[in-house]
Amino acid sequence: MNQPTPIFAVMSRTSGPPSRWRRARWLGFLLLMLAFNAYPVSDLVTRGLAWPACAGVIMALALIAGLWVRTMWLALATTAPFRDIAPWLAAVALLGAAFALGLRGQFEGLLIYVSIACAVSLPMRWVLPALTGAALATLVTDLPHPVHLGISRASEPNTVFSQLSFVFFLGLMMWFYRRTMMLINELRQAREDLARLAVTEERLRFARDLHDLLGHTLSTISLKSQLARRLAAADPELSAEIADIESVTQQALVEIRQAVTGYRQTSLADELDTARAALAAAGIEVYAHIAGTPLPALADGLLGWVVREAATNVLRHSQAHICRIRLTRQRDIVMLDIRDDGIGLKEGAGAGNGLTGLAERLTAAGGTIDTGTAPGKGFGLTVRLPLTTSESLVHLSRNPVSPRSGTGTR
Repeated sequence: MNQPTPIFAVMSRTSGPPSRWRRARWLGFLLLMLAFNAYPVSDLVTRGLAWPACAGVIMALALIAGLWVRTMWLALATTAPFRDIAPWLAAVALLGAAFALGLRGQFEGLLIYVSIACAVSLPMRWVLPALTGAALATLVTDLPHPVHLGISRASEPNTVFSQLSFVFFLGLMMWFYRRTMMLINELRQAREDLARLAVTEERLRFARDLHDLLGHTLSTISLKSQLARRLAAADPELSAEIADIESVTQQALVEIRQAVTGYRQTSLADELDTARAALAAAGIEVYAHIAGTPLPALADGLLGWVVREAATNVLRHSQAHICRIRLTRQRDIVMLDIRDDGIGLKEGAGAGNGLTGLAERLTAAGGTIDTGTAPGKGFGLTVRLPLTTSESLVHLSRNPVSPRSGTGTR
């Protein structure tokens, strides 16, 4: 499964932790934002408050700043879920709004921190309402005191509008930035999934060629060696040499089959994850209902092949928008149904090599595969695999039928 990536890491070329330079740059951004606290502090001085009161307010500002930095760090540099960020964000929002509404004047700048924190922390659907609330709070802070800090009444509407716009659009800018980084991360993960799928397909092609070509050659050598040993039975020394050749050939054949089995090893869960990612990257919605797992290892691997082949066909041929995958189990029979809403098969088109290879493997395991299609009505396949035919599955694992990559029409 793909793991969520911190926004700091998305900005770097690697998927690891952010570089020292990027950390320093973001630290500079945080310090620059915190420098805005100079305005509320200067406002305290102009109001002529007593030093104890000033000290208390400054300590409160420092607390808000610390909470804000913590919120930003959790949201941007970690993969912490929202439930872990929510208490810090709530503290920033409540304290920031309380001081902005209570002290007015330059303290309304604290709503900028609230706006930015909401933009980078809240779930996407809550961001715009939160920014609107912060902007309206800015409006409220100005209405009771239309003239303050040397601002003339004539310039008041423009000033109020500029302050409201600054709070809203600065938060909106951070929201757009966050959304852009998330899209970049999704594209990067989709690219990695497609690259991993391509590597897996190449490994399978190599395993197929190794089994079909070299395996066939070694089997022929073994048979010829057996025949030569029988013909040379009158010569014990020659017969022994031929027997050695036969033994080495058999051992090489066993090792090749073991290597091919290792290359072909797969699982239903892994193939489902890969299929979801690859189809989603192509803009195809996947609805999966999986029940009856875990399955026996050999059945699990065989159904993984079915998911891989079906997903490949959907990607290459279907032009679908939706793909539905359903796995159910009834006693000792497991059924896998995969359907899309694509263009279906053209009239007269037959099954491709991929489905033919799957049918061979399923038949060897005692299973069946049924396909159904109509032009413009999508394509579907249903696999039924009995789990009681363990002997057939074991035989299949020892003598695998070489799968064919999805080519042709389907």
